[in-house]
Amino acid sequence: MSAALGEERRAELRRLEDRLGYHFGDPAHLDRALTHTSYANEIPGEAVPHNEPLEFLGDSILGFLIADLLHRRDPEGPEGVKSRARALLVATPSLARRSDELGLPQLLRLGKGEEKTGGRQKSSLWANTYEAVIAALYLDGGFDAAFRFVSAEFAPDLQRVRDLPMVDAKSALQEALQAGGRALPEYVVLAEVGPSHQRRFRVQCLLDGRPWAEGEGSSKKEAQQIAARLALQRLEESGDV
Repeated sequence: MSAALGEERRAELRRLEDRLGYHFGDPAHLDRALTHTSYANEIPGEAVPHNEPLEFLGDSILGFLIADLLHRRDPEGPEGVKSRARALLVATPSLARRSDELGLPQLLRLGKGEEKTGGRQKSSLWANTYEAVIAALYLDGGFDAAFRFVSAEFAPDLQRVRDLPMVDAKSALQEALQAGGRALPEYVVLAEVGPSHQRRFRVQCLLDGRPWAEGEGSSKKEAQQIAARLALQRLEESGDV
């Protein structure tokens, strides 16, 4: 393991490797995946590798692998169903949850300023770190290492989404709430970023006035659909519907 890493950090990474089910030939890849730009920028006179480039790579790898797995499960299935399933699985709430389950937020190296402003609690950072770890797996062990990890991580959810009917998630959520005598959901646009030809929207779904789920997409409609699907899934898991 890299001599630049202290014993405590080495032990943390080894425990994480056990959870990932993969042991790195060059653990520097994993350490970089867990190093935020704010941390790197606070080290004077030293070029510290950070995880931003890995986030970009990991995002692309994950999107491809999920599409591949969905296709393998249902080669002749409707494109719309698989597209919605992929969007749901790679959305920030989904990746942030997986990141938390692996203990990535606790291992993320943050700058003091980012730490003070609550950066460690940001779900977007959790999701970005998850993507960076996937890139680290790919860089260290190639396609097979990334594929094995993603296959294992997403297997339960892939099994569920394979059987999802082609139903409008917003309508399904509304019907479920009305059946239980509850108020209709509300959708709030939290963010709208990017140039006009590559716009991204982040929408929050509120149930009974409380934040319940978030969705991201290239249109408000797509983001609302993802948020509604996540909200419905959470309701079903909690037994509230």
